Amino acid sequence: MSRNRFMPRLATFLAVVIASIATIDCTAIAGPSQEDRTLRSRLIGRWMASIPVPGGGLHLQARFIEQEDGIAAYATIPQLAMLDQPATSLRVVDGTMDTEFGRAGFRVGIDWAIAEGTVTGRFAFLEGPPGLMELEAVDFTPVMRPALRTAEGATRHDGTLEIPGGGELVLSLVLAEVDGRPHGLIDIPAQGLVGLYLRECDVPEDLPAGSICWSIPAGVEATFVLSPSADSWEGRFRQGALDLPIAFTRAPDAAVVSMRRPQDPVPPFPYEEIEVVVATKAGHELAGTLVVPGGERPASGFPAVVMATGSGAQNRDEELLGHRPFRLLADRFARAGIASLRLDDRGIAGSTGEFETATTRDFANDAAAGLDFLRARPETDATRTGLLGHSEGGTVVALVAAGLASDYPGSAPAFVVSIAGCGVDGGRLLVDQMSRIYLASGVDEADAVRIVELQAKAIELARADETDEVALGDAMVDLQRAQLELTGSEIDDGMEASLRAAGLQLMTTPWMREFIRLDPADAWRRVEVPILAINGTLDLQVSADLNLDAIEAAVEAGGGDLRIVRLEGFNHMLQPTTTGLPTEYGAIETTMDETAMRIMAEFIRSVGETSPSPSGGE
Repeated sequence: MSRNRFMPRLATFLAVVIASIATIDCTAIAGPSQEDRTLRSRLIGRWMASIPVPGGGLHLQARFIEQEDGIAAYATIPQLAMLDQPATSLRVVDGTMDTEFGRAGFRVGIDWAIAEGTVTGRFAFLEGPPGLMELEAVDFTPVMRPALRTAEGATRHDGTLEIPGGGELVLSLVLAEVDGRPHGLIDIPAQGLVGLYLRECDVPEDLPAGSICWSIPAGVEATFVLSPSADSWEGRFRQGALDLPIAFTRAPDAAVVSMRRPQDPVPPFPYEEIEVVVATKAGHELAGTLVVPGGERPASGFPAVVMATGSGAQNRDEELLGHRPFRLLADRFARAGIASLRLDDRGIAGSTGEFETATTRDFANDAAAGLDFLRARPETDATRTGLLGHSEGGTVVALVAAGLASDYPGSAPAFVVSIAGCGVDGGRLLVDQMSRIYLASGVDEADAVRIVELQAKAIELARADETDEVALGDAMVDLQRAQLELTGSEIDDGMEASLRAAGLQLMTTPWMREFIRLDPADAWRRVEVPILAINGTLDLQVSADLNLDAIEAAVEAGGGDLRIVRLEGFNHMLQPTTTGLPTEYGAIETTMDETAMRIMAEFIRSVGETSPSPSGGE
């Protein structure tokens, strides 16, 4: 949930840029031939291309960076929610560079070559929904873009877009003229979008002289139509049915707005960080970081906690839109005398294994493997070592504590912390989530009710033991058509087949099929160790009332030990918020509320505690 794995599929630019951004290192190639060196030297820089696939084509922006041991590649394809994605593999052979890029649900291959002195490309889907996999590889011609920020006369203009429903989004335009031609790019740091080159578009005839028009090559193309204002610009942002005013202010330079969050831990640290690898009974390995508090170690070891991420492909820091909540928690826990272990999801970053076919129960096995590993470490007290899970991770840790991790039925945490955790099955959760988000976004209530009813119908069809693919495909197309209508867009014949295939793929993955059926209350009922369940009252993804009430009822029925904390005015990430909308996650500077983290630390320390003292200061 914290990675928006099942967020409503709003066909707007603002939804597109809320993306899962993996942190997989590129493979660099050393020792190339002369032909390969020529190709590499030609590719260094930024490239843009329009890839001719059905449904209007894909916008590709790629950048190649020279490194000491070779070359690194990154790709942005907004329509696939790939934003500056590092290559998962890269080979340079015989004048051709083969690159692969991937994110949850997609993997693409792009070949680059020099033909008669011109750089050419070839694009293909390697993994993804069936409709996309059926597309043939296509050729495209990339165009190199200048280094705009360092161009002579480059200027940056910062503006704030007021989003319907109360949210705000800070944007930066960088404009420059290079070789007599205007160029522009956009940064939206809060959404992880940096350096997306813009396209020129026609300026309406009724605007003042000097006005400009730039379009953003996103899923549903957006435009800025701007007129001169003092030394900057003002005008309109338009996308589908959206037509919003925006004013820009001239910035002192063209640099990227800083992405560092104010709570990010800064060295030197009063604790030790140890890189570890956790072996699992399934055969894959989980890479992670063990943090050990500084100061004198208690005779029995430090209390400790394993962190379980929310849904979607995530690294050990649960990194999202410039925020690293698990890295921050590890820091605050260590300063309170608590050791911690955080792990990359299977198949993500440093971990091996297959992510795409994994389910919530598989992630429970991974968390249990981490728990057994941490309990066996000499730095920790096995009798005071427990589990913490965020969002779907709350269900994961409940399964482990209930003895329902199939590979580790005897794995026994000393406590459980649930942050924005689930108390009801995923199908019910998704319907409630969509309703809350649409209404908070200012969508007309009748439209919201209609879309939620369509979603509920699709979920019920997907719940069936035997899937009626025709009926489910029809239901998903109807749902996506209704969503697109909110933006003033329509589904044409060319789009319907792809949307049907994508919708079927989404609703029939192993993860989704289990998620919409799995009732976490069954696990919460069996948990016998102390539980802390903490949720924000403005959480639109996992409603505090719906889910905390369900957890409370289940634990009470099982005779368990539960402490519930409702944080007024906080969202799914435990950030202070005004609307709770996911579009605010990146715009809010706070990564996680300090009071919430202190409550968690105090709870963990209280389990089996006599009189330990913190190590280091905040």
